[in-house]
Amino acid sequence: MRSKSTSVWLPRVLFESLLITVSILFALALDEWREDRQNAENIQKALSNFVSEIQQNKATIDDAAPFNQGLRHVLSKRQEVRNIESVTHFVNMIESYNPVVLRSTAWDTALATGSFSKMDYSLVSALSLTYGLQNRYEELNRTGMSELTSPQNLTAERLNITVYNSIRYLEEVTRMESELGIVYSEAIAVIQSAIRSGNGDSPVAPEALAQDGIAD
Repeated sequence: MRSKSTSVWLPRVLFESLLITVSILFALALDEWREDRQNAENIQKALSNFVSEIQQNKATIDDAAPFNQGLRHVLSKRQEVRNIESVTHFVNMIESYNPVVLRSTAWDTALATGSFSKMDYSLVSALSLTYGLQNRYEELNRTGMSELTSPQNLTAERLNITVYNSIRYLEEVTRMESELGIVYSEAIAVIQSAIRSGNGDSPVAPEALAQDGIAD
């Protein structure tokens, strides 16, 4: 009698246990799928923000570079013929230079939200190189102009050396602007490739972003 009773309820218990296990596994898989989908959407949004921001920064650099190259050329020519007559003359020229303001909101947001941990390494590396060079360019702008226009350098006695230093400074600025233009273009290509892949993967890091001459 007891054996017959067991044969009745045991299959039911096993079947119900199996249903519970399958339900739990399904729920976990569904949660994981939803999380992966949300992560993918967040990455796509972050990548779109990067493309937009880098394109804006590239446009800003492209607009500023011709004037900065022209200013460097004019200063060089005038120094050659000693045609900078006074400190006031030099100040009027150098103050026409306006340091470029670049955006980094997309980078800061990706750091704050942990988006980088879900992206492919080569993509994160490309972005890091891009914004690293951008930071060095902005630091050059911050420190260079303040030093050139400091009162101790704006004297008749130091005019020649100050003009020389300003030309060297503008040479470095224009060199970095040229490098930034290249790096920005390569970064945009990498990000757009990752967007097309749909998962934040970038199979190939462009050579320009990996070159020490641009990254350093």
